[in-house]
Amino acid sequence: MDIRFCIQDPTYAGTTYLYEAILAAAAQAVAWRGLYAFASRDGVDHLIEDEIVRDLMKRDGKIDLVVGIDAVTNRPTLERMQELEQRYVNFRPKVFWNENRGLFHPKISDFGLLGGGRTLIVGSGNLTPGGLKDSFEAYTIITADQADEIDVSALEEFLERHADEIRNIDNEALERAARNLVRSIGRRQGGRRTRRPQAPTRPVLPLARATTGFDRILLAQVPKGKNRWAQAHFNIFAIQEYFRLSLSRLDTERVYLTNVLPDSTRREVEVRRYVYAKANKNYKIEIGAAKRRPYPDDGCPLLVFRERQLRTYDYMLLMPGEDGYGLLIDLSNRLPSPGRGNRRSITDMATLAGAWRDCPLLHTPDADEQKI
Repeated sequence: MDIRFCIQDPTYAGTTYLYEAILAAAAQAVAWRGLYAFASRDGVDHLIEDEIVRDLMKRDGKIDLVVGIDAVTNRPTLERMQELEQRYVNFRPKVFWNENRGLFHPKISDFGLLGGGRTLIVGSGNLTPGGLKDSFEAYTIITADQADEIDVSALEEFLERHADEIRNIDNEALERAARNLVRSIGRRQGGRRTRRPQAPTRPVLPLARATTGFDRILLAQVPKGKNRWAQAHFNIFAIQEYFRLSLSRLDTERVYLTNVLPDSTRREVEVRRYVYAKANKNYKIEIGAAKRRPYPDDGCPLLVFRERQLRTYDYMLLMPGEDGYGLLIDLSNRLPSPGRGNRRSITDMATLAGAWRDCPLLHTPDADEQKI
């Protein structure tokens, strides 16, 4: 039996997110049962739509997911779960209809493995962006083979005792979840919750951190890539040193990208894996902002990433002629570009501000998303 205790620390480059731990277990599983107090639309959607989880269902692996609706889990979350249930016959979501005064509050994933083994992940993280990667959380992974079985009789007895409270997502559940409010948690300064201003006229920049910390900037000139340039190529320097991805965890590590528009509007989070291209010995990460856009004839597109936390980035895609493009292409061409292929340079916030002080990435507020 293997028992591993983990702290999810989004400030530490060596952390493993709960999201990634669940994917690693799902990759070896034939079934998955989960009980979670709270869920959000993004949390459920990203996990169930991940290719590892889809592969589990393609192998006829059943996913039985029970979520609480006492708080946080709202109607759009349940509606998305209904949509996924229609799409994937092996995804079977339920709600816990709680009439007790206490909260339904477990956070458990129970995976049946090939050969009769089991992996149990128990901790503090919910199926929300905060629980899966953005917040400080703790969890334990217990893995046993068939000869050293984990005793989950307490879980089995609980499910049996409360079979009547574990219900399909129906109109009554949707109406109850519609009363739940998702609480936004901003950054704290001096013990008080604050939000950064929306695009001030004259930017007030935070102190740039060292390039070995967070808030680093990557400037990446994007090659054409045989008309599939949305699958942007990066060399091993960018993959390891900037995106902090491990070559030994190719299948389960993810990067979390948020496209920022010129008016500082944030789009939905893109959860991406990286793929190794043997033909040119580069690594590819899909960029949502580049999809279905023609490659320009008058220069190469420029990707600008701002690091927010471990493997989590805001980014902009700049095309020739757009505001800031000329300034940042000039900066990219002046900076050192380690590794092979198109120019890719790591710099800091102060250098970016010096080149283009109105860059929206410098003024984008933190995302107001559920942190529970």
